[in-house]
Amino acid sequence: MQNPLERIAAQLTSDISESLSRCGLMFRIFSRVKTESSIRHKLEVKYASKKTMIQDMIGMRIVVYFQDDVDVLALYYSIGDVVKKSIDEFDSSTFRPQRLNITSRIPAEMTEEFYAALPEQFRDCIEPTYEIQIRTVFSEGWHEVEHDLRYKCKEDWEGCESYSRALNGVIATLETAEWNMKSLFADMARHNFRHSNYTAMLRNKFHLRFKSEALSENLNIYLNEHRHLAEDLLNADRLIVVYTMLTHKADFALTYDNLLFLINRIEMMDFDLMAMEPEDTKLMINAFLNS
Repeated sequence: MQNPLERIAAQLTSDISESLSRCGLMFRIFSRVKTESSIRHKLEVKYASKKTMIQDMIGMRIVVYFQDDVDVLALYYSIGDVVKKSIDEFDSSTFRPQRLNITSRIPAEMTEEFYAALPEQFRDCIEPTYEIQIRTVFSEGWHEVEHDLRYKCKEDWEGCESYSRALNGVIATLETAEWNMKSLFADMARHNFRHSNYTAMLRNKFHLRFKSEALSENLNIYLNEHRHLAEDLLNADRLIVVYTMLTHKADFALTYDNLLFLINRIEMMDFDLMAMEPEDTKLMINAFLNS
């Protein structure tokens, strides 16, 4: 039988997954519930000298594929019932991932069940909140290695400065690869624009999970005849577009055609392109933007 806290964690995970999937983000999500021994250790070791409440009884980690997805989620989670948000400042002297941690309140409809499921001896020490950690795939991998095999056992590395420098070099290479991947796809999108391959341009510009294979032929023709609109599409602000899809809750079928129509509505405002929206698409986008 599933523990009530695990059931709450599963519901929160499902809700987050639904929101991220709706806008086509590439991600993985994991969740955990603190054990009694973990609670006791945190209270004794970390909070012994502070009167601090545990805020991460339930914890989730969202692993995204691109750094700009971390930026989108940082903006998205700056609104709503957020108790605390922290993001690492960029430090050019060290090699470490830019970590984003958000603490949010347990939804009101789950609060009673949450408190009832807590170990009785710890109820006064735990807030009705949960933590979300957001990482990229690259940083998730190399941060775990560095944290578990160097940071947590510093004594192993005493007298091994050359190996520590070598590990820093490996980490720096992986971090550079992450930024190079982002740059590569941006360059690919510009190449696609120059060669009038607008489906590939959208795919490489937005790197989302689309529910269609390609732009409709009539839209390809229209963009070829109006190259300035195709260039506007190339230069659209990805953060604003994805953030719009995250914050509006109505159904939105993420096809190449629909993404083009949506970007036109929120950025380009070309009335001839609006006139090309099929009636069911027009109704869907209207309902979506009004949600």
